[in-house]
Amino acid sequence: MKNKIRRFIVRAKRYIVFLFQYLVLEKTRGLDFTMRDLTLYKESNGVYHGYSKTNEKHLRDIFRRIDYDECTKLLDIGCGKGVVLKEAVRFPFKKIAGIELEKELVSIAEKNFKILGIADKVQCIHADAVNFTEYGSYNIFFLCNPFSEKILQKVADRIFDSKKKGDVITVIYHNPRFLNIFEDGWQVIDKEMLHDAMKDYDTCILRLKV
Repeated sequence: MKNKIRRFIVRAKRYIVFLFQYLVLEKTRGLDFTMRDLTLYKESNGVYHGYSKTNEKHLRDIFRRIDYDECTKLLDIGCGKGVVLKEAVRFPFKKIAGIELEKELVSIAEKNFKILGIADKVQCIHADAVNFTEYGSYNIFFLCNPFSEKILQKVADRIFDSKKKGDVITVIYHNPRFLNIFEDGWQVIDKEMLHDAMKDYDTCILRLKV
């Protein structure tokens, strides 16, 4: 009972904060990073998990822990409306991009970037993560629990196959429900867990070697 009450309080607080952010800080400027989108979740019967924003403060906490001498090219897999890419601009990445299957979300992300004046610094690509062919161009990957386990395994395999032996990558996995896919299939160099109090989710930062 106590856990149910705690989860309810966490959800209620998140809803209030996110609603304020959207109505006061975003909508008045024509922006939308915050409102959830479950279109893909419904259309795919849960195979694709839809868009849910990761709290900006938590994203900044994550990016402060990255070794930018080692990994500088970021790809957000399932980037939705682009909040991860927006926050990444604050940090010394050399390349920032995201891929998103839902075309409408790509359009929203591109509008957001244009309004903020960062469209020349980030790229949102309309693409299916399973068939994406440019994983080799990136060495740090962000995932916010975007897929079912079966799809995530396919994506992880594509990333692995895009690298050569000895390559080091960083995987940032928010709400890591299928963490075993990365831990069992790669050589784990380092692992750090962070907790997002706003959403009551963990984030795992993994340094992996092919």
